[in-house]
Amino acid sequence: MKNLFRTFVILFLAIASTSCSNNNDFRFDSESLKQTTWEGVNLVTDGDKILRTINIEMQFFDTQNGQYILREDGFGTEVYEFNYSIEGKIMNIEDGPLFSKRTILEFSKNKMVLEALNSYKSTLTLNRRY
Repeated sequence: MKNLFRTFVILFLAIASTSCSNNNDFRFDSESLKQTTWEGVNLVTDGDKILRTINIEMQFFDTQNGQYILREDGFGTEVYEFNYSIEGKIMNIEDGPLFSKRTILEFSKNKMVLEALNSYKSTLTLNRRY
């Protein structure tokens, strides 16, 4: 009976440790973003008031360059190429209207939330397409 219990505990720990390994392998860095496409929204807020809602599609071509498409009611569709870098929990987008240093609030294989604080708060929420 004692051996059966030990076997069950060892089997349970083995299954539990392997089921969590995929999330730990995906890190917030340029290599993880390379050749991925994301879509979502950028909310510009002042306190509780939403000032702008911008729909975004963002592609990371390599570890430094990408392209994003902005769609906003009343402004049409615009395409921008951008350079970016990541240092720790900060992504620096260097070009176009989204330029800023953004702090990562949430990051997983399929979702990221980045926030920039200027005169208003800009929260970029993206879901991975592929």
